[in-house]
Order: sequence, then C-alpha cells, then structure tokens
Amino acid sequence: MALPLTGQSPRGLLRAEAAGGLAFLGAPVRVDVSCAFAVALTTWTLADGILPLAAEGRPATAYWSAGALTALVLLASIAAHEVAHCVAARRAGIAVLGVTLGLFGGATSLDHAPRTLRAQVGIALAGPLASLAVAGGAAIAHVALVETGGDGLAVASTAVVALANLGVAAINLLPAAPLDGGLVLHALLARLPGPPRDAAAVVARAGRALGGVILGLAVLASASGDAALGLWCAVVGLVIWEQASPAAWR
Repeated sequence: MALPLTGQSPRGLLRAEAAGGLAFLGAPVRVDVSCAFAVALTTWTLADGILPLAAEGRPATAYWSAGALTALVLLASIAAHEVAHCVAARRAGIAVLGVTLGLFGGATSLDHAPRTLRAQVGIALAGPLASLAVAGGAAIAHVALVETGGDGLAVASTAVVALANLGVAAINLLPAAPLDGGLVLHALLARLPGPPRDAAAVVARAGRALGGVILGLAVLASASGDAALGLWCAVVGLVIWEQASPAAWR
C-alpha cells in the first residue's frame, strides 16, 4: 500500500532517517520495525496453509523456509513499488526526501507536492505499474517452472508472488485514501471549484469506507473459521482506516 506523496510523512508513520542505513537516489530508506511483523505473518500464512496444500509431503522446515523466502521477496516487491514512485518523482523534477517501508506498505516523502496534474497522476500510477511488472515477471517464472517440471514449492511461491503483486496493483488503483488511486482522485478533485479540503474529505471518506468493508470481511472470515484470512483482513483494514485521514491529504 502506497501512502500520500507529500513533503510530510502521514500521521502515524515514522520519518525516514536522514543518515545511515540504506539509500536510493540519494534519499534515505528506512525499514520500519513493523516489517518484521508483516514478514512473520506472511511466512506463517504460507507455511501453515498455502504451501502444504500446493506441495504435499514435505518436511515442516521446507514449508517454513520457502514461506520465509517468499515473504522476503514480497517485501522486496513493496520496495520496488516505492522505488517506482521515487523514479517518477525525480523525472518530474521533485527531490525525494526519504522512503519508509512499513506494515503492508510504504511511504515516499517528497520535497514538495507535484504542481501539475500530469506529474501527480504519473507519480501515483508508477507504483501500481511496478507491481504489475513484478507480477508479470513472477507469472513468467511460474509458467516456466510448470512447463519444466520445477519443484512444487518454487511453483507455488512464484504463483503467490504473481498473485500478491497483481492484488497490490489492483487494490492500490481503488480511488480511496491512502491508496495510489486516492492520490489520482484527489488530484482530479482538487482542480474542481471549491476548497482543497473538500477533495481531501472525499478521498478520506472513501478510505474509511474501504477500511470498514475490509474489517467486515475480517469478521466474516473469522466466523467461518479462516483465522489467517481474518487476521490479514483485520490488520489491512485497520491500517487503511487509520491512514485515511483528511489531514494527510490536504
């Protein structure tokens, strides 16, 4: 999930550190501690449910190892999503102050907000396009493994990476805060007559509604006995709800 591209990090997110650690295009990259929880949850979901169904008869260590590796690849996919935002911003002549990778998403902090509609839309859509590219690459790898009789765990893992990135791209295109589609909607609405806060309120309400729907799905999943899906929906729904703040979109 990509968050608003502004000169200030949205409320609730840690700022990128000014010195030390990773850097991209001269901008510091911070990996928030919440990434460890995301990797752990992803690993558990894969090792305890998905991978054993896709490749039966393997030792538990094989499932957990493959799950952990796949989770790290998915984290790298999130980084690629944010890198695409950075590259698009630099091409638009905007300095990147920092990147934060956090729980199920990232935030790119820019020196100033894009001043043209073309720049705003281009920067916002760069992330989903990168996710689609990763999904395409993983899908090609998956097909190649299937055709050559590759290892079942590798076949399943590449499918997970492809589907997850396809889902990230699709969800981020929804016109709601704090998603990339919300950035596009905000850019369009901000150019209509009326104060900027009206555009912020619309995308924020859409984000709160989306978060509420996902939380509702969490309840349904838990009631049906799917603990993993329920936990995933609960965490994602809460993150979207909390980050869909009108203040972050003004």
